[in-house]
Amino acid sequence: MLCQASREWCFIFSKQYEYSGWWRIYCSNCGLIADTDDFFCSDCGTKIKTRPETGEHESCGSASTESSFINDANYPNERKKSARYLLSKKILVLILICFFGCLFIISSIFVIVSDPHLYGNSLNVQDEAQKERNIQICKQIAAEYYKNHMYTEDDIYDCDDMAQDIWNMLRAKGINARIAVGDFEVGRPSGTEEAKTVNESLDSGSPGKVNTYNYTCKDTGLLDSGMIDNLTHAWVLAEVSPGYWLAIECTGGYVVYSEEDENYYRGLTFSNPKNYRSFLELYSNWKKQIMDYENERVCCNKLIITYNNASYSEQVAIKRGMKIEEDRLREKEKMFLKTDSEIQALLRYG
Repeated sequence: MLCQASREWCFIFSKQYEYSGWWRIYCSNCGLIADTDDFFCSDCGTKIKTRPETGEHESCGSASTESSFINDANYPNERKKSARYLLSKKILVLILICFFGCLFIISSIFVIVSDPHLYGNSLNVQDEAQKERNIQICKQIAAEYYKNHMYTEDDIYDCDDMAQDIWNMLRAKGINARIAVGDFEVGRPSGTEEAKTVNESLDSGSPGKVNTYNYTCKDTGLLDSGMIDNLTHAWVLAEVSPGYWLAIECTGGYVVYSEEDENYYRGLTFSNPKNYRSFLELYSNWKKQIMDYENERVCCNKLIITYNNASYSEQVAIKRGMKIEEDRLREKEKMFLKTDSEIQALLRYG
C-alpha cells in the first residue's frame, strides 16, 4: 500500500480493537495509521477497501491479518500499558485490604485494653460464680457425709478414713482436692467447732493459700520425726478456685474458711489417698530402720571401746568382729537413708 507519511509502498498489517470490533490499518515502516482509501496489497497490487477475508490474498505475505502481528516489535506499547494498568490496580486493592485489616486489628486491641468490662470482668464474674458453686458443693458433701458416718477415736473409723472418703466424693464432682494432716488434736475445739452445729457454717468467707510444714532437720537434712509424730489430725482441702483452697472438717461435716482457723491451712498435704497411705507406711518403716541403725551404732561403739582397751593379742581376735559390725552398720544406714529420701520426695510432690 502507499503510506501517506513516507509516500512509499509499505507492508501493512491490521489490528482489531477487542471491545469495539474495529480494525485499524498500520504501516509496517513508520507505524502510522495508513489511509484505508489507499490500501493495496504490496505483492499483487490489488486495492483493498475492507478487512481482508480469510483465504483472500493468501499467497501474499504483505496483506496478512493474522493476530500474531499484534505482538510485532513495533507495537507492544498498548499491551504493556494494559498489563501495567491491571497490575497497578491489583496492587492498589491489596494495599487497601492490608490497610483496613490492620486498622480493624488495632481498633479491636484498643477496645479490649481500654474497656476491660467487656472481657476481663466477664471472666472474673465467671470465675467467681464457679468458686461459689464449688463452695456449695463442698458444704453439701460434708453435711451429707456427716449424717451417714460416725467418727470414733479408737482407730475403728477415724479422721484418716473420713478424709479419704471426702476426697473421693469431691473428685467425683470434678473438684481437685488434697488430704491434709496437721498438729492439732482430734475433737479439740478449733474456735469454730464450738460455735457450729451440723450443716451450719459462716455465710461467707475466703478460701486460703496452703503453707507446708518444714519437715526436715536443719542440721542433718533428714526427716524431722518430732514434727511428723505430732501430726494428729487429718482433713481435706478442696481447690475451689485456682490456687485457693477450702478446708473441710470431715469429722464435723462443715467447711472452715481461712479467717476462722489458720490451723486448717497449714500442714502436710497429699494429692490422693494412695500417696497418703504410702507416706504412713514408709514413715513407719523409717522409724524401725533408724531404730535398728541406732542400736547397731551403739553395738559398734561398744566394740570399739573394748578393742581400744584390749591387749594386742585380744585386738587381733576382736578386729574380725569389728569388721562384721561395721559392714552391718553401713547396710542399715543405707536402708534408712533410702527410705528417708523416698519420704521426702513424696512430701515434696504430694
